[in-house]
Amino acid sequence: MILLKSFTQKSFPSDWKATLLSTLTIIACVGTLSAQPDEPRVTRYNGKVSQQFVMNKETPIIDHSTGKRISYATYDELLTKNPGKYKTQPIFDKYGKPSSFEVIKKSQLMIQSDGSVMQNPDLMPEIGEPIAPFVMTGLDGKEYNSEKLKGKYILLGFWVKFEKPLYTLASTKVISSFIDGNRQKGVEIVSLGTTLNTEDECLDAIPKRNCGFVPVPDSYGFNHRYKISETPYFILIDRKGIIKAMAPHTEFSKISELVLR
Repeated sequence: MILLKSFTQKSFPSDWKATLLSTLTIIACVGTLSAQPDEPRVTRYNGKVSQQFVMNKETPIIDHSTGKRISYATYDELLTKNPGKYKTQPIFDKYGKPSSFEVIKKSQLMIQSDGSVMQNPDLMPEIGEPIAPFVMTGLDGKEYNSEKLKGKYILLGFWVKFEKPLYTLASTKVISSFIDGNRQKGVEIVSLGTTLNTEDECLDAIPKRNCGFVPVPDSYGFNHRYKISETPYFILIDRKGIIKAMAPHTEFSKISELVLR
């Protein structure tokens, strides 16, 4: 599961350009679920990463209860009159960037005893639904637009970082075998992998061997956009842009055993 640490909210004088600084600390933990005999076991990830997002008076703010945009003055008044009752969290767009924020009652969130907010798995995409649009830029320099990729299968892999114990030859072998096996049958699959890693870090981490996907540097925002609560996690999208299958790495056979045409 992925736990999202509570936002640190700070109000600034009216003449400050930055009126709110929200710090999101992500604690990504992947459970040691039982794996199939031919699939590598995924161990617990104990990494800890901080991400900072800055809101100013021009940043769109959405009231979660109405779904409508509110002014900064209204937002500031809401927090002032209701101290400790609301949280502010970023909304990630199709580019995986926090282009707006929403203010939501704490009572509507899955808040843990340490104050962290856990991703609600009920909000994840579902099989049979269209995938929410995305535009990703791969390590290969190419743009991958979900709308323009219709007509092709897409495999989205959601990672934290390309490093051990999760990113290994064994763990990527099941992915590359799935991609290569279908290619031999005449079925092309566009395979992409999100990560917190920068471009330089990806170049250092990704070996020359086939890892089964195109890394997408600085793309962890997509993990938030799709409410991914466990990593590595995979979503297979069919030629019409509909989600065909979903599975954590420990259950990748739910995807690899599908017959694609």
